[in-house]
Parts: sequence; structure tokens; C-alpha cells
Amino acid sequence: MLGFRGMKRGLGGADVTDAPEGRGNAVVRPRRPWTLIVASLLLAFLSAVLWTKWSETRARAERLQQEVKQVYGEAESLRTQAAMAQQRVALLEQQVRALTAERGKAVNAAGKGGQKPRTARPPPGR
Repeated sequence: MLGFRGMKRGLGGADVTDAPEGRGNAVVRPRRPWTLIVASLLLAFLSAVLWTKWSETRARAERLQQEVKQVYGEAESLRTQAAMAQQRVALLEQQVRALTAERGKAVNAAGKGGQKPRTARPPPGR
């Protein structure tokens, strides 16, 4: 196949020029595979961009995991405080019921015996 100015297309994309008929040698000039060069540069660029984005995303994920651990710790602390408060409320309600019952008994006993009822005093320290 003849190309531009007596050049033939050889195997592997090389241009082969016809030598003058007196000479038996043909000069072979290899062509550069520009498509492959551009594709490899594009691949290198995309790899660098993806590596950068991946490292940023990984760092962000680690920060979020630490934040989640902190939030879970705070939630557990709040649950513990709430449970302690409920126990204290239950204890105080029990004390109020006991004092109310004691006062009711004192009022009933005073009403029958004609004595003045004794009032219940709060526990010391309050």
C-alpha cells in the first residue's frame, strides 16, 4: 500500500520508505503510539486524583468514627445519670409514703387519745 511520497505502511505501524532501486536497504522509522502515551498520562492523572480523594474520604471516615464513639459514650453517661435519678426518685417516693403513713397513724392515735399529733421531721442534713 503506497502512502505519502512513496512510503509504505509496514508491520507494527512503522513507515517504510522505498530505497532507490540501486540500493537494497529500506529505512524503517518507528511511529510513536500517541494514543497509548495520552492514555497512560490520563491514567496516571486519574490515579493521582482518585488517590487524593480516597485519602480525604478515609480521614473523614476516621473522624466520624471517633465522633460516633464520643456520642455513644455521652449517651451511656446520660443513661446512667437517668437511671440513678430514677432510683433516687423511687427512694424519695418510698420515704414520702412511709412518712405519710407514719403521720396518718400519729393523727389516728392522737384523735383517739386526745393528744396533739407529732409532726414528722425531715431527715437531718436537708
